[in-house]
Amino acid sequence: MTLKITIDRNLLSLATARVHGAMAERNLAHVGLNAKKGRLYVAAADQALAVFNDFSCDVTGEGVAFVPAKLFSDLARELPEGDVHLEKEATNLKVTAGPNKDFTMKLPLIDEAQWRDSPAVEYENTAVIPVAKLAYMIDQVGSCVAVDSPRNYGTVAFLHRPTNDKTLLRLVGTDSFRLSFCDIRVDMPDAFLKAGVSLTKRALSELNRLASEGFESVRLSVSDDQTTLVAEVPNYQIFVRLSAVKYPNYTSVIPDLKQRGVLMNTNHMKSVARRVLLAADKGRVLQLSFSDASLTLSSKNTAHSESKERIGLEGYHGAKCDISINGKYLTDIINVTGADKMSLQFKDAVEPIVLTPYGEPTDCNTRHILVPITGGAEAHV
Repeated sequence: MTLKITIDRNLLSLATARVHGAMAERNLAHVGLNAKKGRLYVAAADQALAVFNDFSCDVTGEGVAFVPAKLFSDLARELPEGDVHLEKEATNLKVTAGPNKDFTMKLPLIDEAQWRDSPAVEYENTAVIPVAKLAYMIDQVGSCVAVDSPRNYGTVAFLHRPTNDKTLLRLVGTDSFRLSFCDIRVDMPDAFLKAGVSLTKRALSELNRLASEGFESVRLSVSDDQTTLVAEVPNYQIFVRLSAVKYPNYTSVIPDLKQRGVLMNTNHMKSVARRVLLAADKGRVLQLSFSDASLTLSSKNTAHSESKERIGLEGYHGAKCDISINGKYLTDIINVTGADKMSLQFKDAVEPIVLTPYGEPTDCNTRHILVPITGGAEAHV
């Protein structure tokens, strides 16, 4: 018997979207299809990531097939609504779709590949995390994590338990010019993440993709040798190769500010910053000038363009202070926060400033730290 199935087009499209992240070199990658016992199993893997998922379908012929990843995923997105028929024929996979089976396409099979079932996960280092909280953490920290960075820790986020508190989980990221961390409260076994793990931006993207599907919770597990993170929801598993980067002691650079924060309207600040930064050069320098009950944002470039805008500040009656920051970093923070208001704390023009969202989801707490630009250059966290 050879592979022959009928599956809803939307399910096939979802299956290929899920494995898309495991196609690091799309032109060389392949997707594995395994039809058995009334289900279609779809998988893809490379050296850093493996994704397995499966769906119910009408199986009239059990079997395995491997097809070019790019061609198959592109096709899955373009198929017409309704049932899709997949049938293995000699050296091809025949795809038929449309109300009257009007569309037909044959894809070449990849013979040298071999199907491997998803590994059984029986790790002690495991916990069930609410998906909404996990997604929120990643959104708040993700902009601090780079694909490439001169500092290896700049390419990863650090997931760990920062204190002996059994219910506190933290994700932190820094590129040395800015630092963001987000804490969530969640019940976890004592053994979970006693040692933190470093997650690449690619790993964060895969976890966010899973979170976007509306699952209530996800089981996260770390292999006993600390090399693999597994994220599991029903009929969907992601295996991520953990980064070997050793994360620095970031807590020493988090300022302990006693000054009362300046409260800002987030949406208004976003609009003003975007307008003012139109006059900035590639460095995106934004000056924040605080005076009695007001803040003036200004920027300029070498072509003699200048812009500024004044906004009122609720409850600020401090001394005059001018702070220069990277405006992009500020807008990155504003773009990911869902809070209506944000507190900004600062000591002077050279010490790091701290931004804290007001009105975060229950049991979620975030801090963003920005290093001012002094002497024409950004300092390091």
